[in-house]
Amino acid sequence: MTAVRDESFALYLHIPFCYHKCPYCDFNTYAVTTIPEREYTSALLAELDYRASLPEWSGRAVSSMYFGGGTPSLLQPQTILKIIAAVSSRFPIEDSIEISLEANPGTVSLESLHGYREAGVNRLSIGAQSFSAELLKKLGRIHLPAQTEEAVMNARSSGFRNLSLDLMYGIPDQDLKAFEEDVSIALKLAPEHLSLYSLTIEKGTPFFASFKKGQLKIPHDDVVADMMESIQHALPARGYARYEVSNFSQPHRQALHNLAYWNSRDYMGLGAGAHSAVYLTEEEGAPLLPVRWSNVALPNRYIRDASAQGHAEAWRDALDLKAAIFDFIYLGLRKTAGISLLEFTQRFGQTVYEAYPAQIEVFAEQKLLAVNDGALALTPAGMMVLDSILEDLNEPRTSKPHLHPSPEAHVS
Repeated sequence: MTAVRDESFALYLHIPFCYHKCPYCDFNTYAVTTIPEREYTSALLAELDYRASLPEWSGRAVSSMYFGGGTPSLLQPQTILKIIAAVSSRFPIEDSIEISLEANPGTVSLESLHGYREAGVNRLSIGAQSFSAELLKKLGRIHLPAQTEEAVMNARSSGFRNLSLDLMYGIPDQDLKAFEEDVSIALKLAPEHLSLYSLTIEKGTPFFASFKKGQLKIPHDDVVADMMESIQHALPARGYARYEVSNFSQPHRQALHNLAYWNSRDYMGLGAGAHSAVYLTEEEGAPLLPVRWSNVALPNRYIRDASAQGHAEAWRDALDLKAAIFDFIYLGLRKTAGISLLEFTQRFGQTVYEAYPAQIEVFAEQKLLAVNDGALALTPAGMMVLDSILEDLNEPRTSKPHLHPSPEAHVS
């Protein structure tokens, strides 16, 4: 198979280290007292060299860089500069490139933020989660509300003009009033972008164990649904348009890196546990199918393998046509713009109605899906039951689907 190489790609760099791992977190992260910064960076650059030498990546431009974690803001600005410079020396860089860095309040200072901005970072994603000290404690966060506000002020002083704040809802013992207060404070800080996520109780986390023992009191699904609904009114009224299930932005401030995922574009992931995908085709006009892989999760093993051989893959697979179609639908329907019907046909050689001969019509009749300007998208009502719609598209039922609010899926 040959890669489609007429597009740029998104680059993700995973920094898996934290000072403390939150009890709800199931990401590939590790609590450490000392970060192996030099060794880990060397391994990242070795993997970067290896990927740049492969034909599916060579010569293609980078459209976005995203330092995620973990806590990337634990790295020194000089390290971030070194990595960005290395990427720039191996790939063409788009003039409009978005370079994002996740930062936890309490791990950044005015000095470090100046350093990140000078290194080339032009977008900061700050993990506020809540502005209630009590709720932050329940989440296991180690920062205080005032530190989030300080981080925003210092970021502005350092020249950042593109800030995103993360907030969570459905937090144990949180009610609608407390969540609306969080949103109100966030809006006063005037970030260009807001991400609002319902807390998910993931298997294998301390929260999951506590939940199973009846020790964790999470808000009822109806309350979480009310929180979701309140977002849809409060944010647009303040100039933030919803462009994805959990994301709102001011005009022209959507997260370009995340849009690459939702638009099913190629992305390269470097670092421990990082995922990658490249969309390939046998020949002109044949279906466009993704090959995906993931690196080994443990940082020490990643450092060893990537340093020695330039890669540290744990697994690799190629999706068949059915899986690739669902993957495209699963990602694209998260966007309020939905999926392009023309692009669907160009990618897969069939229409979306041929791929889902019964379900699309049923959901359209229920006013959960609609076609506008050549795109298939969820209606506001459909957004509320996205999980159920995707479940039915993935495993079609013979009977009429039972639709439940998506918040029910926040225990998994």
